[in-house]
Amino acid sequence: MRIASHKRLYGKFGQTTTIHNHMPDNHKLFVDQTPEAAIEWAENIGESTLSVIRYLLDTSQTEKLALQSIFSLKKFERRYTKYEIERACKMVLSMTKRPTVKSIQTLLKTNKKNDAEQELKWKTKINKNKHGITRGASYYGETDK
Repeated sequence: MRIASHKRLYGKFGQTTTIHNHMPDNHKLFVDQTPEAAIEWAENIGESTLSVIRYLLDTSQTEKLALQSIFSLKKFERRYTKYEIERACKMVLSMTKRPTVKSIQTLLKTNKKNDAEQELKWKTKINKNKHGITRGASYYGETDK
């Protein structure tokens, strides 16, 4: 039983003949990556992210490698907000002139952890005074110390 047949490709070595409509959706997303689309995405995030994207596009050995790195950055948007990504890019640019995806990922993780710890401390401060004597010494005629 024959599933599909195609004409033989006479062309450059490594040339692909995949028909775009035959690809799964997640593969189409990766193939559709262009430098213009990456810059447009970065403009929607912020100035620091745009600087990082331009750096990656300018300094990578090939455009394909740069787009792979940028695609990794785009995936962070599933887990982190645009604000968090922009903040991490800004912090990386303040630390080094050669930002990497790995350094941004590390900052995103540590910032998320620090933000969670700060929020927990803030909530425990608020909940501390939920019971017991809440009126204070001034209510009873003394001054608060």
